[in-house]
Amino acid sequence: MTPTPALVARYRTRAPRYTSYPTAPHFLPLEGAVVDAALGRGAGPVSLYVHIPFCRSLCTYCGCHVEIRRNRDVGANYVDALLAELDLWCARLRSGRPLDQLALGGGTPTFLRPTDMRRLVDGIRLRLASTSTIDASIEIDPRTVDDNYLETLVACGFNRFSFGVQDLDPGVLDAVNRPQSAETVHNCLATLRRHGDFDINLDLMYGLPGQVPQGFASTVDAVATLRPTRIALFHYAHVPWLKPAQKLLEPKGLPDSAVKSQLFDIADTGLRSAGYLVVGMDHFALPGDELIEAQAKGTLQRNFMGYTTRGGLDQLGIGVSAIGSFGGVYAQDIKEREAWNESVSRGALPVSRGFALSTDDLARRAVIMDLFCNFHVRHEAGAWAEERERLAPMAADGLVRLEEGGIQVTPLGRHFVRNVCAVFDRYLEPEPGQRRYSETA
Repeated sequence: MTPTPALVARYRTRAPRYTSYPTAPHFLPLEGAVVDAALGRGAGPVSLYVHIPFCRSLCTYCGCHVEIRRNRDVGANYVDALLAELDLWCARLRSGRPLDQLALGGGTPTFLRPTDMRRLVDGIRLRLASTSTIDASIEIDPRTVDDNYLETLVACGFNRFSFGVQDLDPGVLDAVNRPQSAETVHNCLATLRRHGDFDINLDLMYGLPGQVPQGFASTVDAVATLRPTRIALFHYAHVPWLKPAQKLLEPKGLPDSAVKSQLFDIADTGLRSAGYLVVGMDHFALPGDELIEAQAKGTLQRNFMGYTTRGGLDQLGIGVSAIGSFGGVYAQDIKEREAWNESVSRGALPVSRGFALSTDDLARRAVIMDLFCNFHVRHEAGAWAEERERLAPMAADGLVRLEEGGIQVTPLGRHFVRNVCAVFDRYLEPEPGQRRYSETA
């Protein structure tokens, strides 16, 4: 169900995407004793996120923590430091906790040379034994890999591959400094499929300069024809006060809210027609995918890696700027690589900041994550009275249903789920001074 322009205008604001609650802008300095205590409370399998910050060139839409490098030699020393940091975390974990989820993100993880990639994965496995059902994923810029590199990734044990596509229109890709042919993407998928039946995700982005309905429809059709397991459809987050390079896009003409709504509707309709089912706010998956099954059961979760069925795991984050979540605490590594490396070299956890959640924070996080993932939350009668009152205008507009003992986001309301969740966010500043987040529409 497509919202009207009037409805989009009424609810346009700035709000988080809620990969955490509280969100990263509210993190504070965190004492090592708090981290150690939180790690000591954990038991069972763990998740590990590894941040590789390097890219060969800057895509001007990028909102990630990246470092532009041409010489890949820097990757070898970085892998050494990553494994040294992992040693510091493992020394604080209870023994015998296996690895059930591994994710490499960036930046561009495949900036690393294949030999360094293998050394990194082998080093992780020496330190953390893997479960038999491990979910091992990696983000890939298709321009940085050839058949041999993809075969190396398969040999390393990765079973989920996520390719950044964004668009297939050469004009759009040129506008964001990401030249990439459709053939390159096709060849990557063909190579992987020759080696096994892997889960493959393709990322698309709407709201970029030069995107028009007809051209974006062609991209959506072409991507659906490739039949990836999942498709992530991201709303471009324009935050030039945080990422100054994004200012380069403004003279090229960013689509307005009405056009962005049209682009999303084109993708939503096209992917549904191609047999994909909607997952959460902005993902699509083929029937039978574990995300679809979890959403049907109301158990879909969300963490810093996006939608997941394993959100209950303690998550460690290693590498510059990486964030972990465990024992009711968020912990983020130092963002500056030299300072991060110096901390690791002297044997100190390179955590710069984080957040220890209160009982109220945990309750609000549970509500926000249920709404964001499963579009429904149950609560005790009389609970969240103030928040329900603030949701009343949204109920009148058909975005939510205020049930007795629960809140249901409607199909129309899914377009505004960030607005709905923001009602429960006690840290969110009121407009107009709020410039930490991208617009919701």
